[in-house]
Amino acid sequence: MKPLPLVLTLVLLAACGGEDLGVIEVHPTLEHRTDDGGLYTPATQSLLRTHSWLEDVETIRIRADGDDRASIRFEAGDAYYLTVENLPLDQLTPRLHYQPADPPDDFDALNLMLAEYSRNSLSVPRGTPGDRMAHFQTNLIETVPWILRGDYDFAPNRVYRPQRVGVINNCLKPGLWELNATDRSGEVYHAWFTMPEAYYYDLTARVNGLPPAFVRDALPWRDEEAALDLDRLRDEVKSLGTVGVTVKEDAVSFSSQGSRRKIQRAYALYEADGQLHQPSALRDLLRHPVAMSSFQEPGIYSSKEDERSRFDFAFLDAPRGAEVKLVKPKTSYRWKESGSVGSDDGPYVEMRIDLASGEELILGNLPLRLMVEKEDFVIPGFGVGILSASGLAERRAFLIEKGPHPSYAYLARRDGEQLWGLNSHGRGIEQVFIRSHPRAAVPHWEVVITSYERIVDLVKYRIEMPAALRQQQRQASDEYIPPIYFTYRDDNVS
Repeated sequence: MKPLPLVLTLVLLAACGGEDLGVIEVHPTLEHRTDDGGLYTPATQSLLRTHSWLEDVETIRIRADGDDRASIRFEAGDAYYLTVENLPLDQLTPRLHYQPADPPDDFDALNLMLAEYSRNSLSVPRGTPGDRMAHFQTNLIETVPWILRGDYDFAPNRVYRPQRVGVINNCLKPGLWELNATDRSGEVYHAWFTMPEAYYYDLTARVNGLPPAFVRDALPWRDEEAALDLDRLRDEVKSLGTVGVTVKEDAVSFSSQGSRRKIQRAYALYEADGQLHQPSALRDLLRHPVAMSSFQEPGIYSSKEDERSRFDFAFLDAPRGAEVKLVKPKTSYRWKESGSVGSDDGPYVEMRIDLASGEELILGNLPLRLMVEKEDFVIPGFGVGILSASGLAERRAFLIEKGPHPSYAYLARRDGEQLWGLNSHGRGIEQVFIRSHPRAAVPHWEVVITSYERIVDLVKYRIEMPAALRQQQRQASDEYIPPIYFTYRDDNVS
């Protein structure tokens, strides 16, 4: 399949209000190397990593139509090609998921910045021309990532057809993006590129209905506080009172296989007696300074000991209680569509965890029907409706179309009745996992806060469940069937 002639492509794009972003350089395999020559990354166990045909690709061409659905073409010589088609760029930009103020204010700027520094990706399956779903097309036909050259003599198959291809909006600075491809063992390819600046800022402004000048000022990293206006995200229905919160004294735990590998490879250490130690219990991370592998441009972990990032997570220790409220959400994945406010299936709650540091962790628009015994309910990042750092295109499409109201999470400072939202990324916290235990001797939610770059779980809170919600949570667990936007995938593997 050959691409359309450039002149014809430009004519068609202009007619549809699209844009040719031109030829863009890509830079593969920039990770640090370990002493044994391996890559310092937890993202793969694949034999093919660094050996894929994609490593030969020096440039890509990106074209976007009038609906900001993109085509990304990889070519290296005349033999092979791979294109990502129908990629919804609007799902990869920072998104507010609620109606911003007019004119937009500091609260909007905080949420946009928190979303910008939360990694966001879409992984697409193989497809064919005419597929509306985001997918990739290629003339690579080999379906096994290795070649057997003799008994037990395995070699990488450079022209393997990936299982999935991903496009990632990096979390280090505006406009820094990534590409990857995977087999069943993990990444076989990883590269970085810079999205044209003017297009990226204009795209983010269009997606959110904001002035481009506001977006340019809002996206860069900053540590200034912003007054939280939670009434823009929900209406309070009823307070169910303040309940007890305790810190579970668990062994070090992992929210993913990636975090397990990070701990095993000493991505997170704690400092005691002037030495760095491997943590064996979560309390090690709360009660000692923590040194983690720094995540630095273009989006790699540094293996250098003197470049570790330092954090103090003591503020997460010794919670004093949590107020639980019933709320009516105002957030929506399709907030710009008239009358679209998301699903109202079942009650939603807000938890405000009172920390001894004078700060609060605020978790809100939590759908009780998805907080069950069988699996975690995940808040992928602090802010409003942060999308998954490793989203599958199929699930993302269903989530935006059929999903619940977007949740929110903030680290906030109390000042009397006013709450001031903080840059949680700078404090080293990243994601939230919630699991319901309505049949325990004391029914409770287990709330896990994970670290910067999802390296390790930091703390597990045991939050007592208000009596008014226990029967509903038992019923939700009994009736729970994982929704399609959590489970569906179509790799089209033949």
